[in-house]
Amino acid sequence: MDVAVVFWVVIGAIAMAGIIGNSYRATQKNAMIERLIEKGQPIPPQLFESRKPYDWRGFMIGGVILLASGIGLAVFFTALITWQVQGEGQRFLPFISAFPIAIGAACLLIARYLKNNE
Repeated sequence: MDVAVVFWVVIGAIAMAGIIGNSYRATQKNAMIERLIEKGQPIPPQLFESRKPYDWRGFMIGGVILLASGIGLAVFFTALITWQVQGEGQRFLPFISAFPIAIGAACLLIARYLKNNE
């Protein structure tokens, strides 16, 4: 099978899993509200509140994971070029880790901003 086909199948599967998961969660929430109404119990107001669109904890976790993966990539690629690469033109590999490190630092800054403005 072609690599592009596999890539798009995986992307489509991830998108479908997200859609199905959100639908399942909404269905479960509505079923719980209906059960509470049938039993005559009070409905907690938290069930009607929507999730905050941006929670600082998610950005904090993502930032730490991205920083750790960036450092791991830097160590891996540095070790790889010490014994595998002979030419000077191919010594760019450790700099690939700059992307997850920069995104992780941005996530940590966003988390700090959201926590301070909570």
